[in-house]
Amino acid sequence: MLEKLLDALDSLVYVLVAPFGILYVFPRFFLGLEQSLGVELPRFLALKYTGVLLMNLGGILALSCLIIMHFADRGSISPFTKPTQLVRKGPYALVRHPMMWAGKFVLIGLTLIYSSPLLLLWLIIWSRFAVVYIDRYEEPYLLSVFGDSYSQYCQTTPRWWPHIKKPTSVT
Repeated sequence: MLEKLLDALDSLVYVLVAPFGILYVFPRFFLGLEQSLGVELPRFLALKYTGVLLMNLGGILALSCLIIMHFADRGSISPFTKPTQLVRKGPYALVRHPMMWAGKFVLIGLTLIYSSPLLLLWLIIWSRFAVVYIDRYEEPYLLSVFGDSYSQYCQTTPRWWPHIKKPTSVT
């Protein structure tokens, strides 16, 4: 019981610290830096609405991942909590790392809303970090935990880009 409570607390801390820093603290820093440097690009209403749409899409995707992990009973989005069940449902059936997509959607949305070159730079830096983190830490770790099950998941589910099936023609 205590272990489950500590795991929940670890996950909560991770959810509050990592996304908060990536999606709020750093963007606010870069926007403030742009303001102090006098960097201001024109803002377009269409980009603003597109950005809001992408941010909402990212939020919905993140929430759906959190809900699926919660009900998976020991799946975990936190790198501090050892998962005991491989989750392959919902967004995890389309790509192996949908939470990274959620973060990208939010950052792309922010970049569009503010027409910010420094947020674009942050998006590129964070995206590269995400690729390195997934490649060098998360996937090897999950392979060590789940073995052949994760290896098979990697063969059938793409890391980043969902497979788009071509329509079959009827002759």
